Amino acid sequence: MTEVSLFVSGLPEIVDEVTLHRHFEITDNSVQVRRVRILRNTPSMQSRGSALIELASLEDAEKALKTINYTQIMGKEIQLTWYRSGGIKDRVTGNIFVKNLPSNYTSKQLSDLFSQFGRISSCRVVYDAKRECKGYGYVQFEDKEIANIALNAMNGKNVAGSKIEVVLFKAQRTRNSSYNNLFVKLIPKKYTDDDLKNLFSPYGEITSAVVMKEEPESTENKGFGFVCFKNAEDARRAEEKLKNTQINGQMLYVAKALGLKEHKKKKREERYQQFKDCNLYVKNFDESVKDEDLKKTFEPFGNVLSARVMMEANYDTTTGKNEYKSKRFGFVCFSKAEEAKRAIVAAESQELLGRKLVVAIAERKEDRTARFMQGLYQFNMGMQPLRFPVLVWY
Repeated sequence: MTEVSLFVSGLPEIVDEVTLHRHFEITDNSVQVRRVRILRNTPSMQSRGSALIELASLEDAEKALKTINYTQIMGKEIQLTWYRSGGIKDRVTGNIFVKNLPSNYTSKQLSDLFSQFGRISSCRVVYDAKRECKGYGYVQFEDKEIANIALNAMNGKNVAGSKIEVVLFKAQRTRNSSYNNLFVKLIPKKYTDDDLKNLFSPYGEITSAVVMKEEPESTENKGFGFVCFKNAEDARRAEEKLKNTQINGQMLYVAKALGLKEHKKKKREERYQQFKDCNLYVKNFDESVKDEDLKKTFEPFGNVLSARVMMEANYDTTTGKNEYKSKRFGFVCFSKAEEAKRAIVAAESQELLGRKLVVAIAERKEDRTARFMQGLYQFNMGMQPLRFPVLVWY
């Protein structure tokens, strides 16, 4: 008999094979499950938040996709898709991006909306921390032609009071690197939208120019704004001509306007470069230790800018809510590298928080991985392996 399998994603890390199998039985006991396998990382054996479900028949798989897909386990919505053993190379290309969705929209509603056009491989709405739709989602069809039909039929349609926009999805690495939206800061406080537009209009047609204000009726702006050109070439030219231009004695800053993810990534990188020798990784303390306890313990060694105990969420089946528990490690950031070194030396010779703590300079994942691979390479080549302290990443 041909093996029929579904891929399950969105699982809480603490879900095991028995729990997932039981969820299928409770939700729809007519679906016959042969085998359940939680996918885990090696060598830690920690769950990846996904699993493979082997079903007795094709009918059982199709039934599970209708009745069990988008149900919740321990407060998290799971998603079922057809499993393809070919991995990335075997993935279909009929993927569309849907935006301007209502805030209360769900993945199941999106799936029901587009399933009229053909068989869907996967469908999901992107939620925020409050489980509200962020306004966009993804629908992947097994056939690219069906995806195009769905795009043409649904683009501009009114869905639950919102006019949705449907386009073919493009991976970020394949998107055009050009941009037409500029971020401008250090502009005069009295500048208006029209002033900003007049400043940039000599370089091309502008679709919008906005200065940001604390309040709409305020007479002063926050010192920055955004200018969007119709053509990317005009935006590039305006950036080159106006960046570092002086207005009222201040040097204007003009650059590509970053998306939220890009902006956060840039801020993280800037913070890392600023404090990379001042930020400590601390572990092996008691579960009862809080942020304040960590800060007070390290204050004798210097000026502590921040101290944070890392927490993990555990789902409580009785209350139906997440309860947070200390992971017994955290980060302490000093204002100077000398202060961080002093704390490391002190931790080697004395107990802190009633224990012998492990204290080291914190390190990003990519740097730690590179260091590890270098040591592994030297070991495999018969060279003296590198010795380095236990380091962690953000």
